[in-house]
Amino acid sequence: MKRKKVYNLFQINLIVFFTLCFMLVPILLVVAYIFDLHIHTSVNNIVLIADIITIIIFIAGMLYILLTRDQYERKLKPSYQKEFLALIIISAFGIFGIAILFIYLGGLLFYVPHVIIPLFLFTYLILFIVGQKYFNMNLLRK
Repeated sequence: MKRKKVYNLFQINLIVFFTLCFMLVPILLVVAYIFDLHIHTSVNNIVLIADIITIIIFIAGMLYILLTRDQYERKLKPSYQKEFLALIIISAFGIFGIAILFIYLGGLLFYVPHVIIPLFLFTYLILFIVGQKYFNMNLLRK
C-alpha cells in the first residue's frame, strides 16, 4: 500500500499565497466592477492600481512567509480543509475577474460564458489534482 505524503503548513501556505498573487488582479477587478469604478476612471488606471496592490501584497506576503518559515514547517495536519476552501474561493473570484477583464478589454457580453465555462472546467481539474496531492482532499467524496 502506497502512503500519501503529508505536506507541512509552510508548503500549503506557499501554494495558497502564489495562487492568491496570481489571481489578485482579477479579484480586484471584480471589486472594481461591483463598485462601478470603470465609470469614474479609465480601465487602464484600474488595472494599474490592481497591479500595484498586487506587487505590494506579494512583497509583504513573501516577507511574512519567509520570516515565519520555521514555525510553519513544524506544523502538520492530515488534511487542509480550510486552506483548500480558501483556494477554491480565490479561484472562483479569479475566474469571474478574468471574465470582467475580458469585458474591460472590449469583449462582448455574449461571449462571456464562452470564457467562464472553459476556465471553470480547467480550474476545477487543477483544483482536483492539487487537492488530492497536496491538501489530501477529494472533491468527489462527501
